Amino acid sequence: MKFVILTDTHFVPRGRKLYGLDPAQRLAVAVEKINTTHKDISFVIVSGDLAHWGEQSAYASLAAVLAGLDAPTILMMGNHDKRAAFRAEFPGADRDADGFVQAVHIFDAATVVTLDTLNEDTPDHAGILCEARLQFLAEALGSAPTDRPLLLFQHHPPFDSGLRYMDTIKLANGEAEWDLIARTRKPDHMFMGHLHRPIAGTWRGIPFHIQRALTHQVAFDFETEGHIPGTHEAPDYALVNVDGGNIVIHQCSFLYDGPAFSLHDREAQMSQSPGELAKVTA
Repeated sequence: MKFVILTDTHFVPRGRKLYGLDPAQRLAVAVEKINTTHKDISFVIVSGDLAHWGEQSAYASLAAVLAGLDAPTILMMGNHDKRAAFRAEFPGADRDADGFVQAVHIFDAATVVTLDTLNEDTPDHAGILCEARLQFLAEALGSAPTDRPLLLFQHHPPFDSGLRYMDTIKLANGEAEWDLIARTRKPDHMFMGHLHRPIAGTWRGIPFHIQRALTHQVAFDFETEGHIPGTHEAPDYALVNVDGGNIVIHQCSFLYDGPAFSLHDREAQMSQSPGELAKVTA
């Protein structure tokens, strides 16, 4: 099974920009790339912060761009989202018994569990798993097939990353999540967004992947406090291949427009500048 991960699309109403960038234009380029390059994927998952301010018109703009995707989509909530406005434009999106945007998707190659960590009752953007959502996770982990990998998706990481401000708005009750996992079942891999940086590692023995944002990025800065330092570093999406219990994740910088060349081409090897390389590969 192959699928694509996008995150932190931060849509605004049609015609507007955010930090000087057009989220709709960026997503449209990603959609075209995904459609032409990855015809064999099972779905595209967008792991939260779909809109920046949560207006219904922003979700309408997002829906219009996502309609161009050939693959099905799984949409998740992040700290910038608003459930009511989201549901008005995506009435068919995942919905559990308590109204949260989360679900268990069982495929032949893997089980995908998505969590809704949005806390609309707090102004600080930290995430939460309330008792109802913890119970959902317990049931999901306990009932998932054991003969295939279990992939857990949530917007907020439950651990510190070293990005000082972002660590103040992680999942507020990560210990409660861990206690539940420890007594139920460890996911085979965790996937998150929120941090606007590409980060990988393990959390208490569980491998994790944090996807870079579609729009603005958080700077590679471990010193700044009191605000979030931002950049216009290039975005990407992830292609995940789950095969026979193995999980391989590739990053695709879909806005790259530089030269493409063979590493075996001697003229390319001997080029002394990007301009010279461009002439060789023209």
